[in-house]
Amino acid sequence: MNGPYAVVLRFRAGQPVLPAVPEAIHAAFLGLVRRADPALFAILHAPNHRVRPYTLAVLGPRGGLELRLRLSVLCPDLFLRFWERWEQRGGIPLRLGRAWLAPAEIQTKGPWAGETPWTKFAELPPAQRVALAFATPTTFRQGDVDIPLPVPRLLFSGLLAKWNAASPNPLDLDPENIARFVAVKEARVRTQPIWDGRARIWGFVGCVEFRLKRDSPQALRQGLAILSAFSFYAGVGRRTTHGMGLVRLLHAA
Repeated sequence: MNGPYAVVLRFRAGQPVLPAVPEAIHAAFLGLVRRADPALFAILHAPNHRVRPYTLAVLGPRGGLELRLRLSVLCPDLFLRFWERWEQRGGIPLRLGRAWLAPAEIQTKGPWAGETPWTKFAELPPAQRVALAFATPTTFRQGDVDIPLPVPRLLFSGLLAKWNAASPNPLDLDPENIARFVAVKEARVRTQPIWDGRARIWGFVGCVEFRLKRDSPQALRQGLAILSAFSFYAGVGRRTTHGMGLVRLLHAA
């Protein structure tokens, strides 16, 4: 892998699986990683990560005999041994509560799967407008409060931090320019809560179109295109390892 990627892990259960809160799903995934690659588990489980190198979300419908986990990876090298051991063992079972789920399939293509080499991002044409669809509740932490609104400065500055932490080609963008030149053109969103197992967190879902002001720097136009495409893998806002901030680029112009 030469860039970020996303896969959908399908697991099958012998009896119906009750819907689980994101905290339980995340713990089950980390348990799977620990059984396959203890060194990777130590990295992913380390506290106070400024930027998590992966995202995790459950894809619906929930319940029944199947569970689908959407895993995106921002640092492919970290997961090399994990996938080697997955292949050697024919998959790794997932323990969710008292139930064991057998690995059924890894989907590498589909609406929420795929990969993009780092070099391909640089080939994207500059964008003056981008539209993003937020599929799961998205919120931003500022101080001691959550802001369940598509604030351009918070959204794209967060993506910039993730990009510069993961990519071999950092972007030389000034976050102050993001605040100055990026604006919301149109938003069709609503707030929606998510219970993560410890607290109820409010976020927004829906579609938002962002635009750059006419006098915006050329570098920012290129950066807007890159960060918007990168959001498919990086997620947006807080708790992206617990199903929040799942987003896709609808179009750029």
